[in-house]
Amino acid sequence: MLVSDKKQELSKRIEIIDRYYKVDALLDEKTDKDAVAKYYRKSDFFYNLIHSRGGGNIHMGLSNDGAFHKDDFLEQARFINSFINDKTEKVLEVGAGKVANSKYLAMRHSSIFFTALDLPHRSFKKNKVPANITLCEGDFNDLSDFEEESFDIVFGVETICHSEDKKRTITEISRVLKPGGKLIIFDVYEPKPRNEMTDFEKRVSSFTLASMRVTDAGQYIGDMKKILAESGFSQIEVTDLTKQIKPSLLRLERLSEYYFNHPALLRFLKATIPCDATMNSIAGWLMPLTFDGKNIHQYNRIVCVRCT
Repeated sequence: MLVSDKKQELSKRIEIIDRYYKVDALLDEKTDKDAVAKYYRKSDFFYNLIHSRGGGNIHMGLSNDGAFHKDDFLEQARFINSFINDKTEKVLEVGAGKVANSKYLAMRHSSIFFTALDLPHRSFKKNKVPANITLCEGDFNDLSDFEEESFDIVFGVETICHSEDKKRTITEISRVLKPGGKLIIFDVYEPKPRNEMTDFEKRVSSFTLASMRVTDAGQYIGDMKKILAESGFSQIEVTDLTKQIKPSLLRLERLSEYYFNHPALLRFLKATIPCDATMNSIAGWLMPLTFDGKNIHQYNRIVCVRCT
């Protein structure tokens, strides 16, 4: 259960947020693939200019020394790179966004074929990529355009959280992975089942996720492990990286706090910038408190093997 001072601070921040973004209305917003595509289409400039400082990264950096560095955004790709060897032929990234992770890998492995998949309606195919990357628009819940058992590695960085049917998503990924192939996921999860969360914890989690158009369905890490096992995966390794994203969260917290503490600026930006973009400030202000690793949110890395 949340300690009282953290609960009090979260309540205070949510009360301020509610003056400008109605919490109940936000909880009713859709999180389907069209809503997600719109969210990223409207938010790409924020992620590029503010979040990643022009680096095209739309995920959290992983810091190993307790301080934020721009190249912390490369840590997920570096980890995935450690699984690529001379037997690797084809790699698929689902939810590729601005393709930063696949670009990093493709530039280091010119003989390997990379496929980057993302939703339509967000100018995805306009990304400039190396010749050994193929850009595909589509949905990770329907990978029928790809042959069965065709990829050596499938990975997703902060994207499967958007799936409203994680069983279907993982089943599709399993189908296109070769026996013995690796699935690597970096994502937000709830560290305990919802029936063990307080009403306040559930509400805060749902509200924070909704501000990024992330569903609150199926986010318990235990449920994901069960889905992976039932979908033909073994050697499932889950690593808690919540501590490593703290410097990124604190950086976003400072920006968001400034936003919410200057009502005139807030009202101006809210009137001139699409709501899907300014809503990032909600998650930015709440996540340093919700990512406690044990009550509301946890940042996990999952590595598993498709059974032979």
